Amino acid sequence: MKKLLLVIVIIVAVIAAGIITLVTVVDPNQFKPLIVEQTKKATGMDVVIGGDISWQFFPAIGFQIDDVSLKNPARFQRQNLLHVSHLSIDVAVMPLLDKELDIGSINLDGADIQIETLRDGTTNLDSLLSQQPANQPSDAAQTADTTADTQAQTDAAPAKQSWQVRVAGVDIRAARVSVLNEAQPENQLTLNDVNLTISAFAPNQWTTFSWSIQGKRVVQHFSVAGEGEFRLSDDYRHYALRQITVKGSYQDKTNDVRSLTLSLPKFDIGQDAPFEVAVAGKLAENEVDFTGKGTLNLDEQYQHIRVSGLDTQLKLTGAQLPISPLPVTLQGNVEMNLPASQLDLNDLTFKVADVALQGKTSLHLGARPAIRFRLKGDQIDLSPFLPPAPDAANSTPAATAAQAPVMADNSTSSAPSASAQEPDLTALKGFDLDGTLNIAGLKAQKLMLNNLGIKVSLRRGVLTLSELQADLYQGHLQGKGVLNASVTPATYQMQQSLQGIQIQPVLKALADNDRLEGKGSVELDLRGQGLSEKRLKENIGGTVNVQLQDGAINGINIAQMIRQGYAKLKGKPLDDTEGVQKTDFSAASATLHLNQGVATIKESSLQSPLLRVHTKGDVNYIAQTVDVVVRASIVGTLKGQGGKDINELKDVTIPIQVKGNWTQPKYKLVFDDVAKQKVQKELDRGLDKLDDKIKDERTKKALNKLLKGLF
Repeated sequence: MKKLLLVIVIIVAVIAAGIITLVTVVDPNQFKPLIVEQTKKATGMDVVIGGDISWQFFPAIGFQIDDVSLKNPARFQRQNLLHVSHLSIDVAVMPLLDKELDIGSINLDGADIQIETLRDGTTNLDSLLSQQPANQPSDAAQTADTTADTQAQTDAAPAKQSWQVRVAGVDIRAARVSVLNEAQPENQLTLNDVNLTISAFAPNQWTTFSWSIQGKRVVQHFSVAGEGEFRLSDDYRHYALRQITVKGSYQDKTNDVRSLTLSLPKFDIGQDAPFEVAVAGKLAENEVDFTGKGTLNLDEQYQHIRVSGLDTQLKLTGAQLPISPLPVTLQGNVEMNLPASQLDLNDLTFKVADVALQGKTSLHLGARPAIRFRLKGDQIDLSPFLPPAPDAANSTPAATAAQAPVMADNSTSSAPSASAQEPDLTALKGFDLDGTLNIAGLKAQKLMLNNLGIKVSLRRGVLTLSELQADLYQGHLQGKGVLNASVTPATYQMQQSLQGIQIQPVLKALADNDRLEGKGSVELDLRGQGLSEKRLKENIGGTVNVQLQDGAINGINIAQMIRQGYAKLKGKPLDDTEGVQKTDFSAASATLHLNQGVATIKESSLQSPLLRVHTKGDVNYIAQTVDVVVRASIVGTLKGQGGKDINELKDVTIPIQVKGNWTQPKYKLVFDDVAKQKVQKELDRGLDKLDDKIKDERTKKALNKLLKGLF
């Protein structure tokens, strides 16, 4: 037992003697000039060590330093770029005797890093990122100075041996980073509780590391943590990664990303590296489940990034979505040219639910971003993404009856108020666009198009639709238009031509109105200012020209109205047979002039074997009312329309007033005008006979004046 105690005492004495010798022989404060010099050489910035450098003996032998600051260059608000409250360094003892500083680990507690950007874009990190600090001599000058110093040291006696420094690892705990931009002081980014641990490393050997960050920017909060291994080349210019995992979360007022993960099993410069990423959480009102994978490649010059076999899957779930859950997929190959700031996406397949597009697109990330795309699709149905069209069939008889007085009084109170809110088109001013879209078949509720082709461009907020073509309802659509979002409110103009088209299915699809049939053409030349619902109705102007053949007007049988009205006028029995409420025509044309919410019909004609019809009046598409007079002239027999021949009305123009709500207007024959025309016709015939019998011109004129003055 005594021998064991003696051994322990001897060991303790040796350790104590070694410590006393170490503290006596090696003064750590002699490293201050070395640290200051090496920091200045590496960063071009001044370092200030406020406290003494002292020895530490637990948990490992080394140095500890308090109050260390790395000073900011002039012009910056903050005095320090970096301030460390406490710095400890583990040191191998034996190499110190040979003037070798072999650092086992650098530990930083309470580091405070202040990163600033001035209004001109200059940052206090510029000198750190510069390869050759401005206040340092060139490599040739350094070589010459080194040679001169070496020669001087050789000539001097005794010569001093320089210290050699090696660093094995870093451990940063509870650090704080602030990022301030003078141009946007309200958007300061703060990183709290920054931790970084790097194990001992050497060139061409794998080194483990881990890190974690918690951050805040205004109302945004996030946290990120990761771990993995890296390997540096001998010249420290190339690196490799493996077993990389990253996890994070993000929250603000409307979003809550509960989980974000990234997995990178292995990454080497110039070689393909598979990766996987996943995101789960809530964005706005929608639950988000996102996964993505692909193969990453970064070339040895660090100029090109390629992602092959990109496959992303997104599922959105929310009550506000047209389809819930809504699946979205994106597949393709991505190439990014870093020097040119060019991003290309090739072999693209983009799919939202059952809507799929293929092609390619590119994005130039310059001072003004530019997007280019060439996309095509097969059969696309947009109906699930659009609000349901109003169903007229669901209108109840009670509702129809309640509307009748309103229509009779031509009241506008039933028309819903239109929104005056203009859409926000600011985004259109921030980028340029050029692209084409071709779709084999497109359905939007009841509207169906085939062979749709679109060519569009965007320059400085001016969106130009230079080409729009499609086949629809046995006809062809061709048009163009311009939307100028560089002014407020935005202005627009459009020209559209529909040739050989069946008009009824078009009206049914666009306005749920089937009152007009026929095949022909429709020409539109429209322009206006403002895109709110209110301004669209009030400010749109231009002309609409319609030419139709072999059609019909549904909802009104003009021949039957004339027959019944004339029978009533003559006191004859009425034919109560309802008959088909339809007026056929062989040709029809109309020109509408749109201005301040009113479509004025100035030129409108309809021809059939029985009738010649001319229409004038106004259609108010804000109040959704109509007030027109249809003048029908009988040129044939009514037998063809299911009635008896009334030749006495032949060549007489019969006015029909159409007034009220445009979905269910009221029709009324103006019989006073009919009687006047009938009497006038008989009077003219009588005057013609009198002209033959009365030879005195003065008498003839007086009689004509007397009779015509009666009407």
